[in-house]
Amino acid sequence: MRLASLLFFISSGGAPSLVSSQPFANCDLSSYYSTLEKSPQQTSREKMHNLIKSTHRRELPYTSSSEQDVWDGLLATDTDATGQLIQLIYGDKEVPAIPYGNNNKCDLWNREHVWSRSRGVGKEGMDNTDLHHMRPADCNVNVARSNKNFAQCGTVDKLSNCESPAHPEAAADTQKDKNSFLPPASKRGDVARAILYMDLRYDGDDPDTENLVVSDCPEEVPNGAGIGYLSQLLQWHLDDPPDEGEKNRNEEVCTNWQGNRNPFVDHPELATAYFGTPRPLPQNGAGYSCSGPTTPPPTNDPPTKDPPPPTPPTNDPPIASLIITGVIDGPRSGGLPKAIELYAWPPTNDPP
Repeated sequence: MRLASLLFFISSGGAPSLVSSQPFANCDLSSYYSTLEKSPQQTSREKMHNLIKSTHRRELPYTSSSEQDVWDGLLATDTDATGQLIQLIYGDKEVPAIPYGNNNKCDLWNREHVWSRSRGVGKEGMDNTDLHHMRPADCNVNVARSNKNFAQCGTVDKLSNCESPAHPEAAADTQKDKNSFLPPASKRGDVARAILYMDLRYDGDDPDTENLVVSDCPEEVPNGAGIGYLSQLLQWHLDDPPDEGEKNRNEEVCTNWQGNRNPFVDHPELATAYFGTPRPLPQNGAGYSCSGPTTPPPTNDPPTKDPPPPTPPTNDPPIASLIITGVIDGPRSGGLPKAIELYAWPPTNDPP
């Protein structure tokens, strides 16, 4: 694992912080995807997964007093140009970057796992500190979101249980009910792309990780590693495309912190290629259908072999069967009936 060298500096708030002085190579947009055999748009899901996994060259500690950790990463990725204000993901507002942390008053910003820890992300493993889904959040709004799935009210709960905003300190257009949380409109695409990245990045092969799956039926995902709701996240991704701030953040995470990029920020069309299209919104809390056969989303994978040629048409008559449908004036078993009733199947058009 390659570790960038560290450079200490004193932040505007007087708290020591860390920045990288040795960025990772090949993180610019033109170079990062150059090792793929095809263009990103033509690359299979499996090969894109391999790329973002193999280039994830650094695992940050969650908290450390001696080396760069997630706090330092967020101070670099989510602050304004001055470094004095930090953007909160669910409040959709800026607050002083210093001080920060967790305290009994819950009056500071803290670290939000967009893919909740209790939904497959543990306290160990690279997914726990992956900056592509770690965001600063108001402590109280973070508590209000808890581990709820992402969706608008009325998806799996009665509309009468909806609260808007989700918390007095949350953005005005947020919502929550017993099962769902709706981020502010300006951040819904950011949340969606973070979730899609986590599904693509983590398949359970890394130590202390699960196979993370975003789904319209998250409770059916094995090992409690599902989050929802895929259809609404896909729609948010379309409605709120990446802006310059999100693109710059993607660049910063790769160059100075992890070495890998979020492909859904760089190439938004991959979301449909890998996950399919959104299903219609459920009505009156009915939820999404989770029973019966499902059609897997497109994978963008090339076919493994040529399909078999079609069977040429023939002029042979269809094969028919004679079916005994009744016994007339006689026993069905034992003895001889006087007559039996026969039908030919399939029926023919022959005249009587």
